[in-house]
Amino acid sequence: MDDKKPIAIIAIALVVFLAGGAWWMSRNTRKPAAQNASPAVVTGTEAPIDKPPPPPVKLPPLDQMDDFVRPLLSALSSRPELARWLATDDLVGQLAAAIDQASAGGSPARDFKVIKPASPFVASGRGSRRMIDPAGYRRYDGLVQTVTSIDASNVAKIYKTIRPRLNEAYRRMGNQSSDVDNALRKAIDILLDTPVVKDPIPIIEDGKAGWAYVDDELEGLLPTQKQLLRMGSANVDRLLVWLRALQAALE
Repeated sequence: MDDKKPIAIIAIALVVFLAGGAWWMSRNTRKPAAQNASPAVVTGTEAPIDKPPPPPVKLPPLDQMDDFVRPLLSALSSRPELARWLATDDLVGQLAAAIDQASAGGSPARDFKVIKPASPFVASGRGSRRMIDPAGYRRYDGLVQTVTSIDASNVAKIYKTIRPRLNEAYRRMGNQSSDVDNALRKAIDILLDTPVVKDPIPIIEDGKAGWAYVDDELEGLLPTQKQLLRMGSANVDRLLVWLRALQAALE
């Protein structure tokens, strides 16, 4: 278990939320009329006036997107975890990389050290009876709060704006036969298939990864799912509830 990878899960969740907005917007272009609203009255030669759609936003080139994206995303949340990540470079490229990795069940290749919890992973117990120390789950509370506090409708507007560049970055990674939306659908399904495991969770020392789950079913999960479990059942449950609500809105 690489202790850095749970940080990347947060990036995946942020990306899923951003990309999810595209489908939400495309399937809800018209708002239903309020049931108690009074019908509009048209007299004489008056006719309803349809407002023209806003002109498309002219996006800068992909390698100049950071200054364009930062103010849009910073408006989503005042959480310091998001602010620290937004201070890094190649934001769209990072999002595309997270999508690419998550759609295959892996973790992003980039190391999100900037939002890594200060305290290390802790195992409790001795000998063969080792457990993940539940106290360590609180390291991720702020990161999970950052994700689950973001407003979906605002994200939807932002994604619809930046999606062309996000898809461009995704295609540059060699994904010529697919697009970023398909990759995100796969990422959502993988994340939602992660089980919520109650404590205590037995672990064993592993010379390759540091620690491994004793339960063969848990150890057989995809890397993304195994790392998500490192955040603790309460945080996993919060993220999965949030993702299910998002999926319901998309559908």
